[in-house]
Amino acid sequence: PLLRLWRAAVRVGEELGRVVRPEEEGSMLRGFYSCLTERAHRRLGGESVTLLLLQPSPSVRASGAAASDAFALGDFEAACFSQRALGRLRALEAKGIALTPPVLEKLGIPAPGSGHPRADGGRAAGAHVEELTSLVDGHIELSEPLAAAGRSPPIDPTQSLTRIGVGSTKLRPTASSAAMRAVTRALRLELASAADPVACEPAQRIRADACISVLQQPDTTPVSLGEQVALLSAATDGLLDEAVHTRDAAATDQLLRDLLAAVSAAAPELLPKVSRSGELTEAQAAELRGHTREFLAREEGQTG
Repeated sequence: PLLRLWRAAVRVGEELGRVVRPEEEGSMLRGFYSCLTERAHRRLGGESVTLLLLQPSPSVRASGAAASDAFALGDFEAACFSQRALGRLRALEAKGIALTPPVLEKLGIPAPGSGHPRADGGRAAGAHVEELTSLVDGHIELSEPLAAAGRSPPIDPTQSLTRIGVGSTKLRPTASSAAMRAVTRALRLELASAADPVACEPAQRIRADACISVLQQPDTTPVSLGEQVALLSAATDGLLDEAVHTRDAAATDQLLRDLLAAVSAAAPELLPKVSRSGELTEAQAAELRGHTREFLAREEGQTG
């Protein structure tokens, strides 16, 4: 709705003889969003206000006549893709990998004809998202390819971030808890590395799949901090690599539910303590790994 309002305002301005030139649209759009975000937190009495804005992102997929089951390198060259993107595509061609839409989506490279700002759409195609995300405290990107692949929710962790605490002089200017930071230090980098089918090692892909599996939440029931930490700890420590690799999505979901139930049964106070304190001590982390290994060993024995 906000984007439609902006575009309607531009059309009205043009009808009145006030044409918005391409070089000034970005600053004007930023001013439009700035007024909105600044008004959101100005409340008498000091109350805080949380404003959630939903904005459409440019599609990475080609549509209509431009759509194709596979693209040639010349299609990207004709669309003036960056040299970095072309280099990655040449490496794929050299390995005999077809430049299909699924392969491009894994690389994060838009298809020719998609109109994406990193393809043939130019910067203006994504200006509204760029200007808005630069003003707010953080953003979450819901990925079109991930949604098509059945990810729920289809959040792309490599493109989502928080800016809370940036520039702060406080001792703890972070938006996440110490427990969460302890189990996700390299998560974003690992997922980004595994998304590249050229440079990614099989072990990286397996580890990334395990991490992605614990980030899914098909059941919208809230998950406590302790439970999130337990699952992420198991994934980032590599304990779930083999278990997830040998199961389908439904079986993996059940495995993770059973894991949380087993940890809670073995140590009823462990996960609630993590949730209350926001901390994960070395002793708690070791205890958590121990219970996870015991559960997985039992599972392996039952399925072996």
